[in-house]
Amino acid sequence: MARPAPRVVAIGDAIVDLVTPPMPPVPPTDFQGEVSGFDAIPGGNATNFALQMASLGARTTFIGCVGADRDAAFLRRAYRRSRVHAILRIDRRRPTGATVALTWSDGRRALITSLGANAGLRPRDVPRSAIRGADHVHRSGFWWTEGLIGPPSAILLARARRSGATTSLDVSTDPRGWAKERIESVRLCLPFVDMFFGNEVEVCAIAGLASPSEAARHLCSLGAGEVVLHQAERGSTAVNLERVVTMRALSVAIDNPTGCGDVFNAAYVHAKLLGASIPDALRLGNACAAAHLADRNRPYPNLARVRRLLRGTSTPR
Repeated sequence: MARPAPRVVAIGDAIVDLVTPPMPPVPPTDFQGEVSGFDAIPGGNATNFALQMASLGARTTFIGCVGADRDAAFLRRAYRRSRVHAILRIDRRRPTGATVALTWSDGRRALITSLGANAGLRPRDVPRSAIRGADHVHRSGFWWTEGLIGPPSAILLARARRSGATTSLDVSTDPRGWAKERIESVRLCLPFVDMFFGNEVEVCAIAGLASPSEAARHLCSLGAGEVVLHQAERGSTAVNLERVVTMRALSVAIDNPTGCGDVFNAAYVHAKLLGASIPDALRLGNACAAAHLADRNRPYPNLARVRRLLRGTSTPR
């Protein structure tokens, strides 16, 4: 009998990204450039995660806060198209969150975010009924949803665990520079996290160690079940207290470097929910991220597209 589609809840940021096409490298001085146009696309770590999870076939709920404006309507249409059940608080005093994303042909990005209505999200906006019965609860957009930083996130993740769900957390890079109290706000959540996602700089900053592998193990010793490292063109690595597994990236043209980590996270979690091994989950995560990276017009690949990519791509980056 076929396994039922997992039920997944994503709690976090709702953002509209204004993204440039990949640009050639620019000089390290004042610069006036030109692009063919800007793309307005759904964004935010939790929003990207939810849209990708739904594309893979999960029954997905997103919980966030938006303004009463055109950007909020834009995001609602995106959730509806992807069959994501969106539970949205409306903040009439603040606009929907927005990010300007400058992207370069070598995969680098510069992201400037105005958190807007995301700052209004509170624990009371997360219905207990949404958590109850979920197979997995994901928390991201950590710094943009200021009302959930630290203890509120720990409480939500602990509640999910008590309800029988697995949990994941991706805090992304701290825009205020990893002050001690902000690092502690992340560490507070780790005992309630099954999968912690981050790039090497983020994981090292939170652990206070220079070696990514040692930092990942340290976060596991603080309570995380496993730490999964985003390693860009090198691929990804999963670390727990017993083993380290690395999977190379797939080689694709760079078109859409913003959101790759969020898409990877969704694919990794989806694979694990369906019983995949760590290597297979990393492989699916890398393939989803590659499909996202290669095509901004189809940023959330379904399983059929990902499997075609895996069959047709044998050369690692």
